[in-house]
Amino acid sequence: MVIIMNKILITGDIHGKFNTIRELYSLYKDVYVNDNDTIILLGDFGANFFFNYQDYKFKKKLGTYNFNYFAIRGNHEQRPSICMAENPSEWHTEEFWGGRVYVENQFPYIKYAYDCPEVYYIPAEKSEPIKTLVLPGAYSVDKYYRLANNWSWFEYEQCNEQERLLGSELAKTQSWDLILSHTCPIFFEPTDSYKIKLDQSMVDKTTERWLGQIEYNTKYNLWCWGHYHINRIYPYSKEGNQLALFGDCFFDLYKYFCDNKKIENCFIVTDDHSHIDNLNTLYENKGELKC
Repeated sequence: MVIIMNKILITGDIHGKFNTIRELYSLYKDVYVNDNDTIILLGDFGANFFFNYQDYKFKKKLGTYNFNYFAIRGNHEQRPSICMAENPSEWHTEEFWGGRVYVENQFPYIKYAYDCPEVYYIPAEKSEPIKTLVLPGAYSVDKYYRLANNWSWFEYEQCNEQERLLGSELAKTQSWDLILSHTCPIFFEPTDSYKIKLDQSMVDKTTERWLGQIEYNTKYNLWCWGHYHINRIYPYSKEGNQLALFGDCFFDLYKYFCDNKKIENCFIVTDDHSHIDNLNTLYENKGELKC
Protein backbone atom coordinates (compact mmCIF):
# COMPACT_ATOMS: atom_id res chain seq x y z
CA MET A 1 0.00 0.00 0.00
CA VAL A 2 1.28 3.44 -0.94
CA ILE A 3 1.04 5.97 1.87
CA ILE A 4 0.70 9.68 1.13
CA MET A 5 1.54 11.57 4.29
CA ASN A 6 0.06 14.88 5.29
CA LYS A 7 -0.74 16.19 1.84
CA ILE A 8 -1.83 19.84 1.58
CA LEU A 9 -3.77 20.70 -1.57
CA ILE A 10 -5.11 24.10 -2.61
CA THR A 11 -8.12 24.70 -4.83
CA GLY A 12 -10.41 27.56 -5.82
CA ASP A 13 -14.15 28.18 -5.68
CA ILE A 14 -16.41 25.15 -5.37
CA HIS A 15 -19.64 27.02 -4.46
CA GLY A 16 -21.20 24.33 -2.31
CA LYS A 17 -20.58 21.47 -4.76
CA PHE A 18 -18.59 18.44 -3.70
CA ASN A 19 -18.09 16.78 -7.09
CA THR A 20 -14.47 17.89 -7.46
CA ILE A 21 -13.68 16.70 -3.92
CA ARG A 22 -15.30 13.38 -4.83
CA GLU A 23 -13.22 13.14 -8.01
CA LEU A 24 -10.05 13.97 -6.10
CA TYR A 25 -10.81 11.30 -3.52
CA SER A 26 -11.44 8.73 -6.23
CA LEU A 27 -7.85 9.25 -7.41
CA TYR A 28 -6.77 7.93 -4.00
CA LYS A 29 -9.14 4.95 -3.83
CA ASP A 30 -6.19 2.53 -3.85
CA VAL A 31 -4.01 4.49 -1.43
CA TYR A 32 -4.31 5.63 2.15
CA VAL A 33 -5.51 9.18 2.74
CA ASN A 34 -4.16 10.42 6.05
CA ASP A 35 -6.52 12.16 8.46
CA ASN A 36 -4.09 15.09 8.52
CA ASP A 37 -4.41 15.70 4.77
CA THR A 38 -5.96 19.12 4.24
CA ILE A 39 -7.61 20.90 1.33
CA ILE A 40 -7.25 24.69 1.38
CA LEU A 41 -10.22 26.41 -0.28
CA LEU A 42 -9.57 29.92 -1.61
CA GLY A 43 -13.01 31.37 -0.91
CA ASP A 44 -16.56 30.86 -2.16
CA PHE A 45 -16.51 27.51 -0.43
CA GLY A 46 -20.29 27.82 -0.18
CA ALA A 47 -20.85 26.00 3.10
CA ASN A 48 -22.67 28.94 4.74
CA PHE A 49 -24.81 30.23 1.91
CA PHE A 50 -28.37 28.87 1.91
CA PHE A 51 -28.71 28.29 5.69
CA ASN A 52 -30.96 25.30 5.17
CA TYR A 53 -30.73 21.56 4.53
CA GLN A 54 -28.68 22.18 1.39
CA ASP A 55 -25.80 23.61 3.45
CA TYR A 56 -26.12 20.76 5.96
CA LYS A 57 -26.06 18.13 3.22
CA PHE A 58 -22.94 19.67 1.65
CA LYS A 59 -21.02 19.85 4.94
CA LYS A 60 -22.08 16.32 5.89
CA LYS A 61 -21.00 14.93 2.53
CA LEU A 62 -17.56 16.54 2.82
CA GLY A 63 -16.99 14.54 5.98
CA THR A 64 -17.15 11.25 4.05
CA TYR A 65 -13.96 11.97 2.12
CA ASN A 66 -11.54 11.85 5.06
CA PHE A 67 -10.01 15.29 4.48
CA ASN A 68 -9.72 18.34 6.67
CA TYR A 69 -10.79 21.60 5.02
CA PHE A 70 -9.28 25.03 5.62
CA ALA A 71 -11.69 27.57 4.14
CA ILE A 72 -10.80 31.19 3.39
CA ARG A 73 -13.76 33.54 3.18
CA GLY A 74 -14.79 34.73 -0.27
CA ASN A 75 -17.69 36.98 -1.24
CA HIS A 76 -20.48 34.44 -1.81
CA GLU A 77 -20.70 33.21 1.79
CA GLN A 78 -21.47 34.54 5.24
CA ARG A 79 -18.70 35.49 7.64
CA PRO A 80 -18.21 32.58 10.06
CA SER A 81 -18.02 35.09 12.94
CA ILE A 82 -21.59 36.12 12.14
CA CYS A 83 -22.65 32.47 11.95
CA MET A 84 -21.13 31.94 15.38
CA ALA A 85 -22.69 35.10 16.83
CA GLU A 86 -26.12 33.97 15.64
CA ASN A 87 -25.63 30.38 16.91
CA PRO A 88 -23.13 30.63 19.80
CA SER A 89 -23.87 27.15 21.17
CA GLU A 90 -23.11 25.55 17.79
CA TRP A 91 -19.73 27.16 17.04
CA HIS A 92 -16.40 27.73 18.73
CA THR A 93 -12.94 29.10 17.96
CA GLU A 94 -9.73 27.12 18.23
CA GLU A 95 -6.09 27.21 17.13
CA PHE A 96 -5.11 25.60 13.85
CA TRP A 97 -1.70 25.91 12.17
CA GLY A 98 -0.78 28.46 14.82
CA GLY A 99 -3.64 30.84 13.97
CA ARG A 100 -7.27 31.30 14.92
CA VAL A 101 -10.09 29.47 13.14
CA TYR A 102 -13.87 29.12 13.53
CA VAL A 103 -15.32 25.61 13.79
CA GLU A 104 -18.93 24.48 13.65
CA ASN A 105 -19.24 21.84 16.38
CA GLN A 106 -21.12 19.42 14.16
CA PHE A 107 -18.47 19.55 11.42
CA PRO A 108 -15.06 19.68 13.15
CA TYR A 109 -13.18 18.78 9.95
CA ILE A 110 -14.01 22.21 8.45
CA LYS A 111 -11.75 24.99 9.73
CA TYR A 112 -12.79 28.50 8.70
CA ALA A 113 -9.93 30.98 8.55
CA TYR A 114 -10.38 34.05 10.73
CA ASP A 115 -12.62 36.80 9.31
CA CYS A 116 -9.84 39.36 9.27
CA PRO A 117 -6.24 38.95 8.05
CA GLU A 118 -4.46 36.24 10.03
CA VAL A 119 -1.09 34.47 10.12
CA TYR A 120 -0.73 30.68 9.95
CA TYR A 121 2.28 28.36 9.98
CA ILE A 122 1.51 25.32 7.86
CA PRO A 123 3.60 22.38 9.11
CA ALA A 124 5.98 20.73 6.67
CA GLU A 125 7.82 17.48 7.33
CA LYS A 126 11.04 18.33 5.48
CA SER A 127 11.35 22.04 6.15
CA GLU A 128 10.43 24.84 8.46
CA PRO A 129 6.70 25.65 8.70
CA ILE A 130 5.31 27.48 5.68
CA LYS A 131 4.79 31.08 6.81
CA THR A 132 1.35 31.98 5.48
CA LEU A 133 -0.64 35.22 5.41
CA VAL A 134 -4.40 34.96 4.76
CA LEU A 135 -6.22 38.01 3.33
CA PRO A 136 -9.95 37.23 2.96
CA GLY A 137 -12.94 38.77 1.20
CA ALA A 138 -13.91 40.34 -2.12
CA TYR A 139 -16.65 42.37 -3.81
CA SER A 140 -19.52 40.68 -5.65
CA VAL A 141 -19.80 42.10 -9.17
CA ASP A 142 -23.34 40.70 -9.31
CA LYS A 143 -24.40 42.43 -6.08
CA TYR A 144 -27.28 44.44 -7.53
CA TYR A 145 -28.52 41.56 -9.68
CA ARG A 146 -28.64 39.40 -6.55
CA LEU A 147 -30.47 42.05 -4.57
CA ALA A 148 -32.99 42.59 -7.38
CA ASN A 149 -33.76 38.86 -7.47
CA ASN A 150 -33.78 38.37 -3.68
CA TRP A 151 -30.73 36.14 -3.86
CA SER A 152 -28.17 35.84 -1.10
CA TRP A 153 -25.76 38.74 -0.80
CA PHE A 154 -23.57 39.35 2.26
CA GLU A 155 -23.09 42.91 3.42
CA TYR A 156 -19.69 42.36 5.05
CA GLU A 157 -18.10 40.50 2.15
CA GLN A 158 -15.04 42.76 1.99
CA CYS A 159 -12.57 43.54 4.76
CA ASN A 160 -13.36 46.86 6.40
CA GLU A 161 -10.83 49.67 6.76
CA GLN A 162 -9.58 48.49 10.15
CA GLU A 163 -9.12 44.95 8.86
CA ARG A 164 -7.27 46.20 5.79
CA LEU A 165 -4.91 48.22 7.99
CA LEU A 166 -4.26 45.11 10.04
CA GLY A 167 -3.47 43.11 6.90
CA SER A 168 -1.09 45.76 5.63
CA GLU A 169 0.75 45.85 8.98
CA LEU A 170 0.99 42.06 9.15
CA ALA A 171 2.38 41.92 5.61
CA LYS A 172 5.29 44.15 6.65
CA THR A 173 6.42 41.93 9.51
CA GLN A 174 8.34 39.34 7.49
CA SER A 175 9.01 37.73 4.14
CA TRP A 176 6.21 35.25 3.41
CA ASP A 177 6.42 31.76 1.99
CA LEU A 178 2.76 31.85 1.02
CA ILE A 179 -0.04 34.43 0.73
CA LEU A 180 -3.62 33.23 0.29
CA SER A 181 -6.55 35.44 -0.72
CA HIS A 182 -9.87 35.12 -2.48
CA THR A 183 -9.35 37.83 -5.06
CA CYS A 184 -6.06 39.10 -6.50
CA PRO A 185 -3.86 42.18 -6.39
CA ILE A 186 -5.22 44.58 -8.97
CA PHE A 187 -2.19 44.27 -11.23
CA PHE A 188 -3.04 40.59 -11.84
CA GLU A 189 -6.74 40.99 -12.66
CA PRO A 190 -7.48 38.54 -15.53
CA THR A 191 -9.56 41.01 -17.54
CA ASP A 192 -9.12 38.87 -20.67
CA SER A 193 -11.16 36.09 -19.04
CA TYR A 194 -14.22 38.18 -18.11
CA LYS A 195 -17.31 36.61 -19.66
CA ILE A 196 -19.84 39.16 -18.43
CA LYS A 197 -19.81 42.53 -20.15
CA LEU A 198 -19.80 44.86 -17.20
CA ASP A 199 -18.76 48.48 -16.81
CA GLN A 200 -15.69 47.98 -14.63
CA SER A 201 -15.89 51.58 -13.42
CA MET A 202 -19.00 50.50 -11.51
CA VAL A 203 -17.19 47.68 -9.72
CA ASP A 204 -15.81 48.31 -6.24
CA LYS A 205 -12.14 47.35 -6.45
CA THR A 206 -11.23 48.37 -2.90
CA THR A 207 -9.97 44.88 -2.04
CA GLU A 208 -7.96 44.46 -5.24
CA ARG A 209 -6.27 47.85 -4.76
CA TRP A 210 -5.48 47.02 -1.14
CA LEU A 211 -3.96 43.69 -2.17
CA GLY A 212 -2.06 45.50 -4.92
CA GLN A 213 -0.40 47.77 -2.36
CA ILE A 214 0.54 44.77 -0.25
CA GLU A 215 1.91 42.91 -3.28
CA TYR A 216 4.05 45.88 -4.29
CA ASN A 217 5.57 46.27 -0.83
CA THR A 218 5.86 42.66 0.33
CA LYS A 219 8.34 39.87 -0.29
CA TYR A 220 6.75 36.47 -0.81
CA ASN A 221 7.41 33.18 -2.56
CA LEU A 222 3.93 32.15 -3.73
CA TRP A 223 0.56 33.96 -3.80
CA CYS A 224 -2.61 31.96 -4.59
CA TRP A 225 -6.16 33.20 -5.16
CA GLY A 226 -9.50 32.03 -6.57
CA HIS A 227 -12.55 34.17 -7.48
CA TYR A 228 -12.10 34.32 -11.26
CA HIS A 229 -12.91 30.69 -12.11
CA ILE A 230 -9.68 30.13 -14.01
CA ASN A 231 -6.46 28.18 -13.52
CA ARG A 232 -3.53 30.40 -14.41
CA ILE A 233 0.21 30.48 -13.80
CA TYR A 234 1.50 34.03 -14.04
CA PRO A 235 4.97 34.93 -15.30
CA TYR A 236 7.48 34.86 -12.46
CA SER A 237 7.94 38.33 -11.01
CA LYS A 238 10.68 39.90 -8.91
CA GLU A 239 8.79 38.90 -5.77
CA GLY A 240 7.58 35.38 -6.50
CA ASN A 241 5.04 33.15 -8.20
CA GLN A 242 1.34 33.95 -8.60
CA LEU A 243 -1.34 31.35 -9.17
CA ALA A 244 -5.10 31.57 -9.82
CA LEU A 245 -7.13 28.44 -9.14
CA PHE A 246 -10.65 27.20 -9.83
CA GLY A 247 -12.34 24.27 -8.09
CA ASP A 248 -11.57 21.76 -10.85
CA CYS A 249 -7.83 21.86 -10.21
CA PHE A 250 -5.73 21.15 -7.10
CA PHE A 251 -2.24 22.42 -6.37
CA ASP A 252 0.11 20.27 -4.28
CA LEU A 253 1.63 22.71 -1.81
CA TYR A 254 4.21 20.34 -0.34
CA LYS A 255 5.39 19.20 -3.75
CA TYR A 256 5.92 22.84 -4.69
CA PHE A 257 7.99 23.71 -1.64
CA CYS A 258 9.95 20.43 -1.72
CA ASP A 259 10.53 20.21 -5.48
CA ASN A 260 12.67 23.26 -6.17
CA LYS A 261 9.51 25.36 -6.51
CA LYS A 262 8.68 24.09 -10.01
CA ILE A 263 5.11 25.29 -10.11
CA GLU A 264 4.19 23.48 -13.34
CA ASN A 265 4.75 20.04 -11.79
CA CYS A 266 2.35 20.41 -8.88
CA PHE A 267 -1.17 20.15 -10.35
CA ILE A 268 -3.87 17.52 -10.03
CA VAL A 269 -6.66 18.06 -12.56
CA THR A 270 -9.98 16.36 -11.78
CA ASP A 271 -11.82 17.22 -15.00
CA ASP A 272 -10.64 16.26 -18.49
CA HIS A 273 -12.06 19.53 -19.79
CA SER A 274 -10.01 21.64 -17.38
CA HIS A 275 -7.03 23.59 -18.55
CA ILE A 276 -4.24 25.64 -17.00
CA ASP A 277 -3.16 28.86 -18.65
CA ASN A 278 0.60 29.02 -18.28
CA LEU A 279 1.52 32.59 -19.14
CA ASN A 280 5.19 31.69 -18.99
CA THR A 281 4.79 29.52 -22.08
CA LEU A 282 1.45 30.82 -23.46
CA TYR A 283 -0.01 27.36 -23.88
CA GLU A 284 -3.17 25.79 -22.51
CA ASN A 285 -2.87 22.56 -20.55
CA LYS A 286 -4.91 19.63 -21.87
CA GLY A 287 -3.85 17.21 -19.17
CA GLU A 288 -0.06 17.46 -19.45
CA LEU A 289 0.31 19.13 -16.07
CA LYS A 290 -1.34 16.34 -14.14
CA CYS A 291 0.67 15.00 -11.21
